[in-house]
Amino acid sequence: MKNPLVFLLFFIVLVFASPARLYSQATLSIDPIFKGGEITFQIDYGAPDAWIFLCYSKSGPGPITLPSGLILDLTEPIKQIDPFQLDGVGSGNLGPLSIPKTLSVGTEVWFQGVEYDMWSVPAHQATNMVPLILMPNPPRLDMVHIPVGTFEMGDHFGLGSLDENPVHSVTLNCFYMDQYEVTNQKYAHFLNSSYVNGRVMVSGNSVYQVGGSNKEICNLWNGLLWNGNRFLVEPGKENYPAVYMTWYGACFYANWRSLADNFNPCYDETTWTCDFSSGGYRLPTEAEWEYAARGGAENPYFQYPWNRNDITSNDANYDYNVGTTVDVGSYTSNDYDLYDMAGNVWEWCNDWYDPSYYLNSPAENPTGPISGWSCVIRGGSRSNSGIHLRSASRHSSYPMDRNGTIGLRLLITWF
Repeated sequence: MKNPLVFLLFFIVLVFASPARLYSQATLSIDPIFKGGEITFQIDYGAPDAWIFLCYSKSGPGPITLPSGLILDLTEPIKQIDPFQLDGVGSGNLGPLSIPKTLSVGTEVWFQGVEYDMWSVPAHQATNMVPLILMPNPPRLDMVHIPVGTFEMGDHFGLGSLDENPVHSVTLNCFYMDQYEVTNQKYAHFLNSSYVNGRVMVSGNSVYQVGGSNKEICNLWNGLLWNGNRFLVEPGKENYPAVYMTWYGACFYANWRSLADNFNPCYDETTWTCDFSSGGYRLPTEAEWEYAARGGAENPYFQYPWNRNDITSNDANYDYNVGTTVDVGSYTSNDYDLYDMAGNVWEWCNDWYDPSYYLNSPAENPTGPISGWSCVIRGGSRSNSGIHLRSASRHSSYPMDRNGTIGLRLLITWF
């Protein structure tokens, strides 16, 4: 018979050497997928050295309860991809893996991971579920990927207006965003294409939509010219941010770019409502804009996109330190590789402006009020003082306003 004291000592050493640990929720993220492309699965915030078993379903979301009691947000039949192990901080990825050639554009697939860690209680835990649609073509080269995530939106320093409060938690899906503000050269190309196709007309220095609501699109200033036959850009201002477009002109540009890249337009050109499920280009919501401007920085949060709480003339074009707008990308990017998220020109957002919106903003993918008198602008401009360039700063302008300090950039989500 074995010595019971020896067994007891062995048991005590085993327990204290390998204590059970509580789970921290692993998060699954996947970039959009394209016909003939690849897919990579990324796990963060998991248990160190845990294993991930990736599951997928083509039948939609569940949920379904497994015999072990684990609940998956998938519908049977559920299939499995090769498992992989996380590193010492609970992160890891699988891929890139080739997307099967048999899948057709528009195919929907739902993915979810199961984390297994023998030292955790319980030993199995499900990640979030990620729905994906196989898309026909990848994004433009001048767009950058902004990952899925949660952040605390608003003024963390008590420096702004009341409309920047309360600070509240917002979760956003991933998206792609223009790396730079839309330039004169790009906007002139849009105007020329629209003119040739009978979509715009010129009256004096103003450009108007033909059909739909017949809104004014823009004024021809700050580098944009009309010679009676086509739109031109003043030499030396090709890469200045396009300005003097109305909010409608920004949305009209988004629709044109969607059609040019074979996506369904987001905006109804009579009512200007946005169909967020269309899969085309659109203006960012102000939540998406602020999340992107912060560049993933949190704990601590910072006032400005360059992860500092101060601002100098080396950081951005503001407070008339240059006197005019300058080429996009003239200053250092933030950690998401986005340029000019502060200064140079304001940027139109999709949202109608409501100073009290943060009091009842949805926690996931907020899209702003359903109506209003003015639209949100973000980022500050060459003529503003530094306090207006903070990532949390909120301002607005009437949708028919044409201003030399307001421009745009677009994003696309595909789901």
